[in-house]
Amino acid sequence: MLFLTRRANLKITMKIYHGNIITCDAKNHVYSYLITESGRIRYVGDEIPDTYKNQGEQIELGDRALLPAFGDGHIHYSNWATIASAYFDVRDAKNFEDIGTIIRNFLPNAKKFKIIAGFGISKHSVEEKRLITRKELDEIYSEKPLIIIGYDGHSLVANSAMMEKFPEKVRQARGYMSDLGHLFNEAYYEGLDFATSYISPITLVNCIIKGYDKIAKYGIGLIHSVESIGFPNDLDVTLALLIGRAQAHKNSIQTRLFFQTMDISKVKKRKLPRIGGCFATALDGCFGACDAALTKPYTNDPDNKGILFYSDEEVMRFTKEANRAGLQIAMHVIGDAAIKQAIRALEAALKDYPREDHRHTLIHACLISPEDIQKCKELGIGITLQPGFLVSPLEPESYLNQILGDRVKSSSPLRMIKDAGVHLSGGSDGPVTHPDPIEGIYGACNHPYDSSQSLTIQEALKMYTSEIAYTSFEEKERGSLEVGKIADIVILNKNPLKLEPKQLRELQVEQLILAGNPYREGMGIGSMLWHAIRGRKLPM
Repeated sequence: MLFLTRRANLKITMKIYHGNIITCDAKNHVYSYLITESGRIRYVGDEIPDTYKNQGEQIELGDRALLPAFGDGHIHYSNWATIASAYFDVRDAKNFEDIGTIIRNFLPNAKKFKIIAGFGISKHSVEEKRLITRKELDEIYSEKPLIIIGYDGHSLVANSAMMEKFPEKVRQARGYMSDLGHLFNEAYYEGLDFATSYISPITLVNCIIKGYDKIAKYGIGLIHSVESIGFPNDLDVTLALLIGRAQAHKNSIQTRLFFQTMDISKVKKRKLPRIGGCFATALDGCFGACDAALTKPYTNDPDNKGILFYSDEEVMRFTKEANRAGLQIAMHVIGDAAIKQAIRALEAALKDYPREDHRHTLIHACLISPEDIQKCKELGIGITLQPGFLVSPLEPESYLNQILGDRVKSSSPLRMIKDAGVHLSGGSDGPVTHPDPIEGIYGACNHPYDSSQSLTIQEALKMYTSEIAYTSFEEKERGSLEVGKIADIVILNKNPLKLEPKQLRELQVEQLILAGNPYREGMGIGSMLWHAIRGRKLPM
């Protein structure tokens, strides 16, 4: 427990934190004291100024550490929240028998659902070393439509009841494998969009509300949420905006929304400053489905270079229009061919309509070359990378070696990106990995493919704090502990700067404090609507 000392009979708004204060500022200062008042940081330093002595509530941190609240720079929030509260999760399954047990244990909780949905299937983490088939799913459960989304967010498996419901648009799309019940490539996107329509609005609302309580436990106070995955009339976007503003008003937890569309009018209509993410703005696929777009063929398949979902002309048309509209653009790119396509398009857009501080961003950028890193620096393009991928058992290095060969050694070159001066922020890509910044920090400091590409602990902390605030133009208000900034802070059980990189998983979040106040769990629909009305003018 934290030791508190209080002045008697005094209503306290000032708090004085004493211990390990890791600021994550530009000079990596570490101080002994931090003072907050009225939701702002009033002082950071090594001695309490006379003006603050004998005031406020003093909080002794001891061996703990106080940092800026974490952020998640790329999360499919409503999708993750629905999975976290209404889906089953098979990521820990060791074999098909485990998958069956997980599904059967879930069924009593799913009677009201029109579709049974799960997440996290991987052929790499099960004993069978392949994906389960529709026939095998039918043997587990066949009464209602059932899907399991792949761990990579780019594939799914369905039982026969679901396969029979897919419309012709899904059946004719590339990657539709009827016999196996597997959907990849465009068939996956079309199939997931269709399956999503079976999720009721009330289920979606409840899941999004509950998700904030779950994400707060990870110490996260700012998320960059990518929305629009097929709900009719972009319902997930509408609800994410509504509930995000409600949470911002109640708890000061911040949501910055990226609309996954190439239709600029949709974004302008909602007066949003950002566009992109994945799905409709994904330029290629992923390594799990071997459809990430490469400049050279996959090692295990000389006829396959992956897929570019759009032509250069289509991507350039989109980036030029979005850039001229003053929007911040983010695009999913994993393979080196997709990265090059994105950089070409952004360069053309900035030549067409120059902007000094656009902060356009590449998401993932796994196989980025040194030349393209330098191009990002020249053009001011940032990168939001997911270090949790690197240490995930669902996509092990042995598999990447099989499909990429020696290229895996140059994947996710964090040190090269950082040393080039490119703004590098961290995210989870939730639900692909859990939205756990500590796991991302661990991955960034323990690069499994090439240890020379690991970051220092201080650099990794900034990937999940100040760099995320920078990416959404908020570096003057949050992301580091400096005088005048909003008091968004997190208390950890240990000081990360005193740990070895391999010990970072020992870190635990003890408390999240936003605008000077502890995060408050619990929000019903009525309360949500009230806070949404009160917070309707808050930025998203």
